[in-house]
Amino acid sequence: MSKPYQNKNKKKLQPPGDDLKPIQIDETIMSGLLSKRRNSLDHSDPRMILKSMIEQMESLGLINKNFFDVEDDDEDETFDVEEFEEKVKKILGNSRIKVNQKTLNKYFKYLKENLELPCYLSGSEEFLWEEEYLYGSGKIKEYEELKKTNPSYTDVFVLENFQPKFDDTDGIMVDVKRVSDNRQFTLPLAELEVSDEDSPNHSLIEDYLAWFITYS
Repeated sequence: MSKPYQNKNKKKLQPPGDDLKPIQIDETIMSGLLSKRRNSLDHSDPRMILKSMIEQMESLGLINKNFFDVEDDDEDETFDVEEFEEKVKKILGNSRIKVNQKTLNKYFKYLKENLELPCYLSGSEEFLWEEEYLYGSGKIKEYEELKKTNPSYTDVFVLENFQPKFDDTDGIMVDVKRVSDNRQFTLPLAELEVSDEDSPNHSLIEDYLAWFITYS
């Protein structure tokens, strides 16, 4: 089943070896991108939210209009909303799939049980603090300096822990360690993606992202 969304084109970084040494957490950064993204959508109908997301991404040139026409054994396959919802219902064990504390807790347990470690992650798109420098008037030198102490969508992180507490605004939170310098951050899982597209973890995180953004 092809996905109803696609992240901005970025150079995918391959994960390093798994001989990383644990360190103490030296910094926690919370990102608020999700609330901004959700506030721009109409919550009345999840299917309309998906449609709105797709149209916005097309208008920005992030995906083309033929994105959903994929070739699989010479047969066209398109995203099926009902199929996706059935998949989520099985994960949650409930026909009600709206994001709330109860369903987040169900998804939290599902991911903890099914994600394979080590799990390498990167930003699904630029973090909120980066937008001024990538699309606004921010200076490149300042941006490069801030990237030393802030998470960037170009970084590769390794998943360390799941935070035991979460809320409807940011969803499931995870502790991650940046591979390049071992700096640690706490970030919303819905702002991350698996850096290796061939990893079985990739679809698990993508499905969580689609569910959390669409049904919040």
